[in-house]
Amino acid sequence: GGALERLRGGGVPRMAATGHHAEDVGKILMAVQGDLRSLRADIAAVASAESGAGSSSRQVAALQRIVDRAETDIRLKTEAVLQSALNDQYTTLPAIREMKRSRPATQVRPSTAQTRMTAKEQNSARRQMDMLLKPTTATARSFLQERFGVAAPTSDQAQKRPGAKVKGTLLKNKTAPSGTILPGSMRQDPAAPPPRLSAKDVGRGLEQLVQRGLIPKYVDLTPAFVKTPAPVLCGQVPIHAWQEQFVKQEPYTNSLGFNLSGIKMDMISRAEPVAMQSRTHTTQSMRHAPPSRSTGKETAGTPAEVKGAGPRTINIVAPGDLDAMNLKHVEGAATDEEVATPRDYNTLLDEFSLHQFIIRRGKTLSTTPEFESFHRKHARGWGPIQDTVTALEKLLETHEVAIAYVDGNKISQLAQMEHRAPTNDDLLDCLVNLDQILAQIKLPGSRYKGSHRDRNASLALQSVYRGHLCRRAFRNSMLRFRAALIIQRMWKTITTARTTERVVENRIAARKEHFANLSSKLSSGWALMQRRKRVVVHIPSMSREEAQRMSMHDFAVRQNSQLSRLTWLSSADVEVIYVAQFPLAPDVLQYYSKLLQISGHERPEDRFKIVFPENYDRFPSHFSLATVLAYSPRCLKRIQNFCRGKDAYIIPGVVGPDDLKVACLLDMPLLGPEPQVAAVYGSKSGSKRIFSMAEVNTPPGAYDLYSEHETIHSLARLIFQRLDIQRWLFKIDDEFLGRGHAWLDVSHLQCHAALVREKSRSAHIWLDPGKQNAAVNKVMEELVRVLPKRAETAHKDLFPSWEAYLETFTRVGGVIEAVPAPPPQGGGPDIQSPSVNLVVQPHGEITIQSTHDHMFTSDYHYVGATFPQQSANREALHGAALAVGLACYNKGIVGYISVDFISFVDADGKDKLWAVDLNIGMHDTAASFELFRFITSGHYDAGSGEFFVEGEPENHEDEDEEALVPDSSARCYSVCDPLYHPNVATVQYNVFFNLCRLKGVHFDLQEKEGTAFMLVDSFAGGVLGMLCVARDRLRGLKMLSEGLDFVQLQLGISRSNSEKLLPVGQFRSCVREVRKHIEAENVRASAVDAIREQEAQQEMHRQFQAQTM
Repeated sequence: GGALERLRGGGVPRMAATGHHAEDVGKILMAVQGDLRSLRADIAAVASAESGAGSSSRQVAALQRIVDRAETDIRLKTEAVLQSALNDQYTTLPAIREMKRSRPATQVRPSTAQTRMTAKEQNSARRQMDMLLKPTTATARSFLQERFGVAAPTSDQAQKRPGAKVKGTLLKNKTAPSGTILPGSMRQDPAAPPPRLSAKDVGRGLEQLVQRGLIPKYVDLTPAFVKTPAPVLCGQVPIHAWQEQFVKQEPYTNSLGFNLSGIKMDMISRAEPVAMQSRTHTTQSMRHAPPSRSTGKETAGTPAEVKGAGPRTINIVAPGDLDAMNLKHVEGAATDEEVATPRDYNTLLDEFSLHQFIIRRGKTLSTTPEFESFHRKHARGWGPIQDTVTALEKLLETHEVAIAYVDGNKISQLAQMEHRAPTNDDLLDCLVNLDQILAQIKLPGSRYKGSHRDRNASLALQSVYRGHLCRRAFRNSMLRFRAALIIQRMWKTITTARTTERVVENRIAARKEHFANLSSKLSSGWALMQRRKRVVVHIPSMSREEAQRMSMHDFAVRQNSQLSRLTWLSSADVEVIYVAQFPLAPDVLQYYSKLLQISGHERPEDRFKIVFPENYDRFPSHFSLATVLAYSPRCLKRIQNFCRGKDAYIIPGVVGPDDLKVACLLDMPLLGPEPQVAAVYGSKSGSKRIFSMAEVNTPPGAYDLYSEHETIHSLARLIFQRLDIQRWLFKIDDEFLGRGHAWLDVSHLQCHAALVREKSRSAHIWLDPGKQNAAVNKVMEELVRVLPKRAETAHKDLFPSWEAYLETFTRVGGVIEAVPAPPPQGGGPDIQSPSVNLVVQPHGEITIQSTHDHMFTSDYHYVGATFPQQSANREALHGAALAVGLACYNKGIVGYISVDFISFVDADGKDKLWAVDLNIGMHDTAASFELFRFITSGHYDAGSGEFFVEGEPENHEDEDEEALVPDSSARCYSVCDPLYHPNVATVQYNVFFNLCRLKGVHFDLQEKEGTAFMLVDSFAGGVLGMLCVARDRLRGLKMLSEGLDFVQLQLGISRSNSEKLLPVGQFRSCVREVRKHIEAENVRASAVDAIREQEAQQEMHRQFQAQTM
């Protein structure tokens, strides 16, 4: 008792006086409290065993009271020590309990302090608690300031509180920092090595590392949670003894607000792996005492309930003799206080060893403790580790490494790589003595110095030679494979090409046969068709070469320049379908509708249809009309529906392969030749053959020239033979309207004057063949030098130099023609260009439709024409034209053709007529003549070459007879090629024609005279053509000049050099050329008047002589 009293009264102060730290004092007091608790349990066990003895029971009870009193005192001291330690460090607010939680009245147990407080103190404490729970009022804030020194926050601090959310607003800033982004190359390649981690990345936690992809998904994260220090420890949790788990502590309340003596601290120990399969997961074992551990001395027959329950004795000493107190624990009690069994060497080795084992000469020393510990620790995943160790053994054995120290931890990590096999560098990285081994492995030839050096060398030689053989065999095999592949592809290409050629040839042959049948049908039924109602389909397509079509900036407008074909419906038996290149503007349709009403039909639109291909805007602009129409099925269907049940045929423009295809698709005959025939005889060289067959005069020259040497040699030969020719003209075979013209004046040749002198001096020597060859060679030498410098081209935009022109000339072919010299007496135009439009009918009849005189500029640009021609002898011109038409019919050319001539007066004063060109297809002058015939309602007399309109009968007084006879008045017209004026687009349709009416630029239906406009496109296109009808040629030219002047006056002078239309792109050039022809016509008219006056005087002189005789 005295010892306990001394312990109770002075134990704690003496320990405090020793200067121990408060934390150490707390630990000692807690340990003493635990010992007293164990002693009390032992006393209770002894009392239950010796319940029969009275005196012993009293002693045990007294001892129990002493122990309880000592435990209570020690508990109080422990609370005091903890409270003092807390008060010395800082002051805290009292614990805020959940005052609003409702509890049953039976569970509310007032503390001793509350029972001792008065009602006033209790109310004051309750108010203080309310102020602590709701510190929003001014009284509560002042209480916190006075009692705890906590000041109220200011308004700025409340507003600027970090992370504070303002009600009703949305936080747009980021609330969390952005993590590290994995590079794009690693995101696209799953097998790419992971990036190097920085301390900043590690500090963000494992979750960020895994989610961002910085740690691959296949990496095992267990080591991060097992190694110390780790955020999570995985292992068996140590708990308090079973006897202490359910011991109820007496409730105790102190000023701190909670019972510190009732707190049980967690037991700190290292986490260890737990075999979850061997443990029971029920809570039943936690409710009963575990069986006592066997000491090995118990027999099998000992009952379970007797174990640990033998007789127990307790020695009670005097109260004051604490040191002499010696309480002997019984054997059963010793098991409760027994600590955990100490771990053996293998367990400690498995946990703390570095697991570095040895590989000696390619064999692992598996009997060393380190390797055995390594095997035990990784027994569950030993398979991949064994494979990795075996691979390392082979590598070290190959290089005859004597001894190597291996890091087992790196081996285990390397074995966990499942996405790829470990490389030699990965295996060598697991070695501890890597520096020593690398010096041996990296040494050349080290693998051939070991015990198996002969075998290794043989294997290396065999592998190299086998690799060489395999590569050579593979190379040869690939060569054969590529060769076979090329042969197969070539053979497939050839067979496919041949098959395609046969299919195309069969279709072309079938199409030609179909076209021949349609042509023969048209030829046999032509006479009957002309007497019945019929439909004429006009397709003014220019199916020329692609290079030519692409070089024409106005190609679409040029194809649409023959809108006057609509006047074919002047015959009551004809209906017209006109295929336009593009949709016509409403003002153009309105103009031609009014124009066609001249024939007396109130609704002429019922007899003509203007259609256009629906796919006109889906193809390039340089595609011909026939090509676009062939791929426009809706337009073809409309034409077929309009012609169903009627005789119909097609009048083309320039015939091409697509025109034949369209004729077959529409199942209509084509009033024209086959495309191949038209291409051959429509060229400049082909026309020479036709003229030769027709036996008409042609200018001196050469044709079918396809090389530069042949061209220069032919030109030299022509110059030598015709020294009287001053200019030689080059023409490209497939060009038209002067586009492919070039010329050379022989005045630029020095040898030409020498040859003229030589010929005049010694004519007999001129006939010597040797002299002729030498002269030709001399001319050729000078032509090679002079032609690139002195030769001129008609269209500089197409052929800017002689080299460019010669390249096209030799590629396509061409001709050389002589340009006749002007007459020595002069007067009037030097050379005239008459032209005859023929119709070669399918049954062989050839008719002359019209004759014209073409107007060209000095550089061979076509400007316009005048009707009728007056420059050549009519009979000679008609005879030559009919002969050419007959030759064309013999070659299978039918339809509309145009023959161009030149007429001039030679040096002897004789009229000459040369045929120079043949145009297969309807010429622009033929279309303008149909418009002229429609608006005048007259007829053409092929015999006289004049066009007459019916006039009023007049009185003719003659000495022999007097009678009233009807008088037919002749008409002429002048037409200009459609020209481009940029200011036409600025004038409205109605305004322009009102101005024309006010200025007298119109057509008089009563007098059959005036100006008619030929619209090609809307005024927005700026294209305009004019046809002027008069009683004589001079008046027609003057009207044309006045019309052009009117356009210039009203719209302004065209200063644009745009080549909108080909060949004439300059409005002023046309005006200048028309005025030039007016002057020439005036001179010719004056000469004719002088001749007529001279003839009249001669006639009067003869009559006077006759009377005098």
